[in-house]
Amino acid sequence: MRSVLLIAPLLLCADPAAAQVVGAPVQSIALYSYGFNPTPIVLNAGKAVTLSFVNRAGKSHDFTAEKFFRASKILSGKVGEGEVDLAPGQTASVTLIPAAGRYKAHCGHPFHKMLGMHTDIIVR
Repeated sequence: MRSVLLIAPLLLCADPAAAQVVGAPVQSIALYSYGFNPTPIVLNAGKAVTLSFVNRAGKSHDFTAEKFFRASKILSGKVGEGEVDLAPGQTASVTLIPAAGRYKAHCGHPFHKMLGMHTDIIVR
């Protein structure tokens, strides 16, 4: 009984954002030459989600969405300068709480956006 009483205050002080990560749904996003799947990407505002990026191409790509990542609360994962870089065949995950809005995403590599590697992120 005493151990429960000692742990209870720790649970009350826990970061509420971290608590939302547990059980967060996973949205898989495939990168390929030259596109994303799914398109558009539809998410729920204010609800934690893990974005699992999978580069299915034989060359590197990135998922650049500066305004989206800046508006979202990043809970875990690495987002450098508003982008997630992926080597060929690499997978990366970012858990976040997205803010409502419509955002643009694209691959920042030269000519990839022009060749069709762009999509919308719709957060309702």
